[in-house]
Amino acid sequence: MKTKCFLILLISTVLGPLNAQGRRSNPIVSHMFTADPSAHVWDDGRLYVYPSTDNTPPQGYKTMDGYHVFSTDDMITWKDHGEILHSSQVEWGRKEGGFMWAPDCAYKNGTYYYYFPHPSGTDFKKTWKIGVATSTKPASDFKVQGYIEGLESLIDPCVFIDDDGQAYLYHGGPDIAHAYKLKDNMTEIDGERHLIKGLDGFREGLFVFKRNDLYYAIYPDDFPKYNKMRYGVSDNPFGPFECKGVFLDHTDIITMHGSAVEFKNQWYVFYHNGNLSGGVATNRSICFEPLEFNADGTINMVEQTLGVDLPVFHQDKNFNAMFGSLGLGNYTTTDLKKNKITNNAISSIQVPSGYTVEVFEKDHFKGKSWSFEEDRINLEALGCNDVISSLKISKKAEVNLVKNGSFELATQGELKFWPTRANNPYTWFRDHSAKGYYALKYTGSKQPKPLTQKVNLKLNTSYLLTVQLKIEKGSTGKVGFDTKNGSIESCNFELDGKSKSGTWQTFACEFNNEDLESLELRCLTSSDFNGTCYWDNIVLKEK
Repeated sequence: MKTKCFLILLISTVLGPLNAQGRRSNPIVSHMFTADPSAHVWDDGRLYVYPSTDNTPPQGYKTMDGYHVFSTDDMITWKDHGEILHSSQVEWGRKEGGFMWAPDCAYKNGTYYYYFPHPSGTDFKKTWKIGVATSTKPASDFKVQGYIEGLESLIDPCVFIDDDGQAYLYHGGPDIAHAYKLKDNMTEIDGERHLIKGLDGFREGLFVFKRNDLYYAIYPDDFPKYNKMRYGVSDNPFGPFECKGVFLDHTDIITMHGSAVEFKNQWYVFYHNGNLSGGVATNRSICFEPLEFNADGTINMVEQTLGVDLPVFHQDKNFNAMFGSLGLGNYTTTDLKKNKITNNAISSIQVPSGYTVEVFEKDHFKGKSWSFEEDRINLEALGCNDVISSLKISKKAEVNLVKNGSFELATQGELKFWPTRANNPYTWFRDHSAKGYYALKYTGSKQPKPLTQKVNLKLNTSYLLTVQLKIEKGSTGKVGFDTKNGSIESCNFELDGKSKSGTWQTFACEFNNEDLESLELRCLTSSDFNGTCYWDNIVLKEK
């Protein structure tokens, strides 16, 4: 392979501006990780979503706990109503907590019924119960009433109320689904169990709804590695269902779980993906897409949308109170007002790949400024929320193949696109001396597992890889960055504590990958490292 390696001096760069488009973003919740969304429209005209909650840093499905509720009246601005239920409130549940998996909610005779799966013992596979909490409000004041007796140890409750007022309870997984009628009190089964048949490849997460006298059952399938969403139809709520196939393809994580609802004459499907966490299986985020039906009742394949196409501005630091989006150009206070964006009120920004947003504390691009090039920026963390009076939006000329290459803000401090695990030794470090606002930091005497990211390459293409490294004075050993197994030998960089400690050093390597289809980039330290070191501004681009 033809390669060229060199050390270059750090040169400060001035970051440019940003642009706007459709007033919708996926995922719809950014300040926490959510999964398994169950969507419903109640009598107040709002759409409510009842998801489960994933922990951060990721700790696996067993630790999931604490249910929140989110609602909207326009599918644009979402409200987090806060936590409505926690395992600590379930007297009959396991003392260790956790295992608060996919819930559902139903409304009948002035009462909201919240259904949730939870084990009652340490052997969670054999002690699953379907708990019931009630409230006169859709998003608060829920009190646990007990659990539905007489059920098998299964998960994922769904409660569907038919046009005649009869309620049905579905639950199941893995690989089996049961259904019952519910009594009017919504907490007891009425009659025999029904085994749901006809759902080819059923795995779990059954959700039932009705449209034009047809009963639809949507569910995650057992497709190897990545679940997809299939559906079946029937003229009876107990089936059997006729499987119609996949209507929602897999996402970037293993699981799939969702619901469907009609809101203001448009049907939507809700589901989850791993967009905010970079594909971490247990750090999921809820999304939605329009759902389109054909004249015969079949569902068209759903096109998944991610992120935003243009920079989007929010009044809420948690990316929920959306002002709107803007296109390329410069915006004074007057311009912002014309676009219904209030000056001194922006608290978070979503920046799509390829754009740069430069914001100013005073009108006409004066005063202190901040520039952002990637992902979702919580301005409160940078001390510049509610102070922006003008801004510029521009397009970057070059595309970095490394995602989150400057370790900027992501949901709850996760290193998006850089897979991490619980007890992650790497931390964020706020540092304006390098490219972005944050850098990756490691302090310790033991060698941590390298932080990695896989990048796909075009065959026989020339690339330039650059990275900034820094090591604190007094540290021993080396901070490094390389391509796994020396894939590109000249792109293996090292900096030791004896060489220009305390200042950023920029390394670069040019290479032609020939027949190499991908690289695994790694942030790492030497086995004898002891001290503090940093990584930032990792860029891989075509020459």
